[in-house]
Amino acid sequence: MSKEERIQSLFQPTFGNRPEQYIGRDDVIAQFMEGLREPVGSRNRCTLFLGQRGMGKTALLLELSDRASKANYIVARVTAHEGMPKAIIEQFQLNGSQYFKVEKRKLTGVSAGALGFSFGLTFSEAAEHQYGFRSKMSLLCDKFAEKGKGALILIDEVRTSAAMREVASAYQELVGDRKNIAIAMAGLPHAVSSVLNDSVLTFLNRAKKAELGPISTNLIRAYFEKAFRWAGIAISNDLLDQSASATHGFPYLLQLLGYYIIQYTPKGGIVTKAILDKAGKAAMGDMDDNVFKPILAPLSDNDKVFLRAGIPAGISPLWRDGYHCQVAGRPWQERASLTAISKTTD
Repeated sequence: MSKEERIQSLFQPTFGNRPEQYIGRDDVIAQFMEGLREPVGSRNRCTLFLGQRGMGKTALLLELSDRASKANYIVARVTAHEGMPKAIIEQFQLNGSQYFKVEKRKLTGVSAGALGFSFGLTFSEAAEHQYGFRSKMSLLCDKFAEKGKGALILIDEVRTSAAMREVASAYQELVGDRKNIAIAMAGLPHAVSSVLNDSVLTFLNRAKKAELGPISTNLIRAYFEKAFRWAGIAISNDLLDQSASATHGFPYLLQLLGYYIIQYTPKGGIVTKAILDKAGKAAMGDMDDNVFKPILAPLSDNDKVFLRAGIPAGISPLWRDGYHCQVAGRPWQERASLTAISKTTD
């Protein structure tokens, strides 16, 4: 990677992408990775990550995918949709194929059907047509075990659906069969709440839950300092403090602001207050379009009046939608308590 490419990789402000360094979630990552080393069925091997848009859920799953792959797990990472069971099988076949020879076996139709595979991780014709998701996953887990590998399913944008019920129910049964399998799911708070309240998925209430809130601005400041130094631009301690505070702990806003600061600062130049203000305005514009508006759009006029009434004193006009979103994305029972708390801390 050239220095120019390295600079461009410091900040990746696009959804579904991941920056060169992932910061602020060390404890969450460590706990899940520890779960992968625990016995089958451990609570930490089934985790639900919930957080608002811009909190780094997708980036977290990408990080877990990389780390698990290095820890003897074959990973299937998908976004929740109706074709998810089939997509998971395909991902396991694709990502696991490197560990299995692809030479076609000379098997009779009976033995091929009994083994489940014709060659590599390709299912026999009988298995392909007769077996469902749960049975195919059982075969794959057994196959992975031959190579000392486990299976990890990562699901983004989780929500209640028939496909979600099929995958989650199969996971529960595979754990009961002592297969070396783990699962992590990420979604918006209201979507996760809907999954947990689904009559078929109530067992997921026993899963580990991790809420992804704002990350430490001290960590963000340290990352900004390192990144700007690497990019060859100078910034004062005061503007560094302001830059970190301006993110409000949002990982996505960290990426946006850092990206625009580098874009607006001449190569080898110095970050000025004018540059920071320009970058901040551009970053908040993207944050508004990509995070705040999608969250607030479904709310009724009464909901919006309710939220405006609870804005704490001193909130910047640029950040008011951000506060709205932190409240609006939670189940309604929590909104009133958050708003009440904000009023008591004015």
